[in-house]
Amino acid sequence: MQTETYQHSGTLWRSSARPEITTDEHELARVIAWVDEHPHVWDIVTQTKSKAFGRGSCEYIGWAQRGNAPEAVLERARHLHDLVNGREPHLGPDHIMVWRAKFTFAHYREVGFTGGFFQQHDAVYPRLCLTMDYTPRTLEEVIDRFLRWCGSSYQTARVTLDGETVRENGGGHG
Repeated sequence: MQTETYQHSGTLWRSSARPEITTDEHELARVIAWVDEHPHVWDIVTQTKSKAFGRGSCEYIGWAQRGNAPEAVLERARHLHDLVNGREPHLGPDHIMVWRAKFTFAHYREVGFTGGFFQQHDAVYPRLCLTMDYTPRTLEEVIDRFLRWCGSSYQTARVTLDGETVRENGGGHG
């Protein structure tokens, strides 16, 4: 066997806010720079206040969902970054997943921010469902957006949030 010694040089980017988060990939360096400019994103992806995009959310790929390892945190931040900044090529700007990400990004620091499991019900069965974030002030807007996403495939009799009815008769939707 032969052994060769060589030197390799490159660039390592490190978060100013979370020094344990580093990358040698240029695309991920953009993510770190963006999140450092918007430090509440580190909170969104490492805490559980956001049900849609927080740690543990099923929005993320399996290996990155729950972990606090720097790679998992950076992957969650990358995914949120790509949604908020229109970098998901298969999702248009009005897609519900993009809307949810922008909503969470914009409202995370507001009083009462939380999230929950929204579900559409027809007269007999539970139908479509989605985890979304909201505040007390924005709850009606979020329900309206949820119902818009549900469309008219089923006649909406009510909408529940974490099992509790928050709107009867769909408010004129569906």
